[in-house]
Amino acid sequence: MVAARRYQGVHLVTQRVSPPVPAPDSASVPPAPPVLARFRPTVSQAIDRGLRVGAVGAAALLLVAGLGAVWSLPAVTRAATWLAGLALPAGAAAGLLLRPYVGTNIDRLGAHGLPLALRNFAPWKLVVDVRAQWWRGRTVVAVALDDGTVQRLPAPYDGTLLGRDRDFVRKLMVIRRVWETYREAEERTPVDVARGR
Repeated sequence: MVAARRYQGVHLVTQRVSPPVPAPDSASVPPAPPVLARFRPTVSQAIDRGLRVGAVGAAALLLVAGLGAVWSLPAVTRAATWLAGLALPAGAAAGLLLRPYVGTNIDRLGAHGLPLALRNFAPWKLVVDVRAQWWRGRTVVAVALDDGTVQRLPAPYDGTLLGRDRDFVRKLMVIRRVWETYREAEERTPVDVARGR
């Protein structure tokens, strides 16, 4: 039985599935734990990020157009001006297309930032606090580790204008609740569960 609830930018998954029990003599790798929650930027946040990148591209192209006008290169000026006009919509479209590949997955092992990389993983057993933090003009989820470092999750976050996320506090509480549930849990493989450990 799988039940799912959706908020804007988050997909909560609850499963009641008993894992397959491998044979005791098999040397297979245990399966990855199921994802408990997926956090992605909201649609407006993805458009906001894309527009910011598009604006930088448009500014660079307008600079090229200005240089083309100064050096009397009308073909360069026309092409750069035309491309500068397309930079903002192209950036917004790119932000929407890349939205599924940026964010955070939460499972019983920890928080996995996307795109997947070892530096984007915060195991619950090393986390000492999960809190909101103001960083680079927006409020992000900060995960404090036991060695004193702070890891900021790519999503969820709450910014201004298009970067707003009305469900940010609720998403932060979901992450805190999962951390409080699994921070003291020891690692158990499906074989341990089958043996009653």
